[in-house]
Amino acid sequence: MIVRTAVARRTRARERVREDILLAAAGVFARRGYAAATLAELAEAAGYAAPSLYRYFSSKEEIFRRLVELLAAEVSATFELPVDRTAPLAARLERLFEAQERLARSRRSVWDLLESTHFADAPVSLGGRPIHDPRAGLEFYQERLHAWLRRHTSPRELRCPARVAARVIAGIAFAFQAAATGPAPDPSERARTITDLALHGVLP
Repeated sequence: MIVRTAVARRTRARERVREDILLAAAGVFARRGYAAATLAELAEAAGYAAPSLYRYFSSKEEIFRRLVELLAAEVSATFELPVDRTAPLAARLERLFEAQERLARSRRSVWDLLESTHFADAPVSLGGRPIHDPRAGLEFYQERLHAWLRRHTSPRELRCPARVAARVIAGIAFAFQAAATGPAPDPSERARTITDLALHGVLP
């Protein structure tokens, strides 16, 4: 039992170090681009010597790929949060978007990285599309939103098929992320705005 506990503790510590390296690397990739970033720069940003990185990652490509996988897993997890089906649809959507806004705020460096435009040379894909394809993130998000709508809404709550609703709502949510500048807004306020536009449009 003691041995298993010690192994589990070492495994958790290793995973924390790996995550710290990934988050530090995100800033370097966003600033320098995939091709220009070197392992030495990635290691320095994380507070390590370059050879030490090989204890955790085999290459720059693996670091970038794991970054994409980290954010993809965390975004996917927001769609698995408990949902109160007795609450109005607006409240259900707001809770979902607020969780995603808080994730975006806590992972700003990774979010900024994936919104950058200079990764045509990064050999990494998301949902079968190259990561630099603007449709990659949108389609990834849209698929999960579609599944969420099918699980957590009834047909009478939507004026169109769930797949069409997912496409529209995903477009609104992504438009807000792309337009984000200056200080980060309150996640609850942003979630309410996205929900209001998704359900009621822009007309008074």
